Amino acid sequence: MRNLINILLFLLYCSAFKATSQTLNKESLIVNSTITIVDRTGVSNDKSNVIAYGKKAFYNAIESANGAIETVQHWTQSNQKVFILLGTVDNNVIKKLVSDNKELEPNKPEGVFYQRRETTGGLALIIGGTDAKGFMYALTELAQQIEDKGLAALTKINNTVEFPDNKIRGLDKFLNDENDAIWFFSEDYWQYYIKQLAENRFNRLTLITGYNDGVNQDFMIPVYPYLVEVPGFETVKLKKQYTKTPQEYLQQLSRIGEISHNYGLEFVFGIWGHGRSDELVIGLPEDDTLFTSYCANGMRELLRKVTEIDGIHLRVNYESGVGGFGNTAEIFWKEIITAIGDIHKERNGNLFLDLRAKGLTVNIREWALETGINVQVTSKYSWEGVGLPYHPTEMRNGELTMLDNIDKRQRYGYADFLYSSRDFDYINRLWGIGTIRMFTWADPDYAKRFSSTASFAGSKGFQVTPPLARKENTWNLFIDDSLNFYQWEDQRYWAWYKLFGRLGYSINTKKEVWERTFKTHYGNTYKPVIEAYGVAGKILPLITSSHLTFHPANYNWAEIESGGALFINHNANPYYIEKKRTYQSTEPGDPGLFYSIENYVNDVLNDSLKPKINPIQLAAQFENFSLKTLEALARVKIDDIPISYKKEYKTNETDLQITALLAAYHSFKIKAATNFAFYQRTNQNGYLKSSLNNLEIALNKWSSIVFKTQKTYHEKPLFLHDNGTWVDRQIEIEKDRDSLKMILTNLKSVRVVDHWDEFKNTEKSISHNFEALVPKVADLKENITVTLITNTILHTNQIPKVHYRSANMALGKFKTLSMTWDGKNYVSQIPSTDLNPEFDLLVYFTSINNNGHVIMHPGLLSEKVIAPYYVVKIENN
Repeated sequence: MRNLINILLFLLYCSAFKATSQTLNKESLIVNSTITIVDRTGVSNDKSNVIAYGKKAFYNAIESANGAIETVQHWTQSNQKVFILLGTVDNNVIKKLVSDNKELEPNKPEGVFYQRRETTGGLALIIGGTDAKGFMYALTELAQQIEDKGLAALTKINNTVEFPDNKIRGLDKFLNDENDAIWFFSEDYWQYYIKQLAENRFNRLTLITGYNDGVNQDFMIPVYPYLVEVPGFETVKLKKQYTKTPQEYLQQLSRIGEISHNYGLEFVFGIWGHGRSDELVIGLPEDDTLFTSYCANGMRELLRKVTEIDGIHLRVNYESGVGGFGNTAEIFWKEIITAIGDIHKERNGNLFLDLRAKGLTVNIREWALETGINVQVTSKYSWEGVGLPYHPTEMRNGELTMLDNIDKRQRYGYADFLYSSRDFDYINRLWGIGTIRMFTWADPDYAKRFSSTASFAGSKGFQVTPPLARKENTWNLFIDDSLNFYQWEDQRYWAWYKLFGRLGYSINTKKEVWERTFKTHYGNTYKPVIEAYGVAGKILPLITSSHLTFHPANYNWAEIESGGALFINHNANPYYIEKKRTYQSTEPGDPGLFYSIENYVNDVLNDSLKPKINPIQLAAQFENFSLKTLEALARVKIDDIPISYKKEYKTNETDLQITALLAAYHSFKIKAATNFAFYQRTNQNGYLKSSLNNLEIALNKWSSIVFKTQKTYHEKPLFLHDNGTWVDRQIEIEKDRDSLKMILTNLKSVRVVDHWDEFKNTEKSISHNFEALVPKVADLKENITVTLITNTILHTNQIPKVHYRSANMALGKFKTLSMTWDGKNYVSQIPSTDLNPEFDLLVYFTSINNNGHVIMHPGLLSEKVIAPYYVVKIENN
């Protein structure tokens, strides 16, 4: 009987507790501006580590919002019935409280969660993570919410679980030369910079040295004498006495790694140059075997002294200064990898190896794997520039015609690396140097699409190259110091870091994450600012995808390049003259989806149009982007921008105006070049007249660009190589104009002929309201049925086609099948003989309308499909 009474009393107590707890209001969390925090971390706030940093950020935000904090280790130590509970799932109390949530996978890294739970002490708002990094992300996000909305933000938190979409979210930082000592040795700089990366949820920092090969006698090529003395090679010394000694560089390298770890980032050291810089270094062995031994032992010495290095990143192709074009120096790299493998064993597996794809042989990969080390292969997402946010559909001609050359086949893109049985990790490197160097950029849609495709075919994530990468530290960004609003030039690009970081972590990140910062900077007029950036952010990538005049980023830069002259010898860029490039002959970055101007003109004249985006459609797209950017800027109310940020907005507005002008310039330059190409093929003089008319407008747009850049930026910006100036390109365009005028002067009564006259009132859109049925998974042994829903039968010359290819760029062009009308829709069957279980299948659809314009589905920037193609996983059932 006594036991029965005890059970009844216990049940009565539980029901009373439940009823009481349900009546507790989460707004009761803040009592007289005081918040009770139950701290289950076991980490002191004065420590230098990930958890302590997150807690300090959170506590400081509360105190800055005029809140007080009562800290206890257990809720029994406080009378408060609504409280915050801090910790990770490593703490048994927290693990037990959230164990009912099936979304929350405790063994999955970097998870963030906010959960309200009833406890024996009252209602707890649990702020937690599946590990230290995830916990820090949870705390810093709430700190920013408090900064935005005050303490009330804590009462509005919904139950949330987040996990990263991309396991690796890295950033490349280049050390150019001794002039970079200003920031390299600055404690303040690294605290600011790495903290920013951590708050934006990047989890890897790669510091890269030795960009060029040894022939150019570059700083830190090879890197070892700049950092360590290699046993057995004591005669190897630096010729020049730098301001900082090798010991100081070594110590600072360790310190950067330590700071990275304190903020939850892996620290990777990139060594791109292993050539002989005999003019800078004394005593380098002339014998190849001894030189290899010096470098291998230098690697061991470096890694033993800088234990903070988590991974080594190597460039193994001929650009490293060893080996030849298409002939990777395998024996050299075997010794280097053996040295890295030795340290991997000494560290009990706490070291990984990141190998650039270009020039990487199967032997090198196998030798690395034999050491037991984790091997990661990193390749350019698209080219040495930022293209549109999808993996290109086709290599350029220079690569496709040399697939037997390992430096060409693996130059950019995923090549043939994405087979499902691979035994290495694959990472996408978004190479920004050829596109975004100086102008501010902030396109949430782009960042979201890029993030989604960074995990394509099981890829582990991405590395991104930020603005100002490879900037020589010998000139100031702005021409007038009065325009400066920052301590460090990188601070100007805060939106770039926030979008790639937060959307790189999760494409489901709420827009308030970046909108609140935009609102801080631009007040109540922040929305049209975001809108302007959202449109302008696609202009430079569209230039790169549709018109890549010269591939290496050192010699091609979308912010400053004209895209090429109409006449070869007028080119301001000497490499364009050397390669005989003109605007009309330039190949697209992605020739699978875009026409080059010359190929389009040839196909029009031969009546053999292909289903590609043509110059008419491309010019219309550039014009549309330009107008929409300027329309959004026109709605910005300058008076609404806080005084402290007006200077920032002034230069950012200039960037957006220049970008819009670049789009307008290319719109008219495309028209000028296309008409000129028709003249070159047909000798119809009327095309010259229309070419000149459009070139005059393009020149006017470029002159406006020159005017704005001269008022804002340094007159001669240098990024590793001398790319010239905007003025140089204006002179180039003027030469083209003068030549057209001269030709026309010698002609009598020329009647204007303009290819665009045929399309004045036609729809130039690339997309259409078609829908498609494409399976997400298909059986290897069965044909794949795909359906295009057009809602009507199309004319005979408009019959849709389906394009498909395995996710293996080395296979070249997509295959094409005509589709059949089945009475309701268009259908086609992709034969099983074209399927490979090792690779996903890519599928898209095209049709050509009455005006000769291609219609693509899903299209370049579909609202429903993240890339311009569907992805089908092939399974062997």
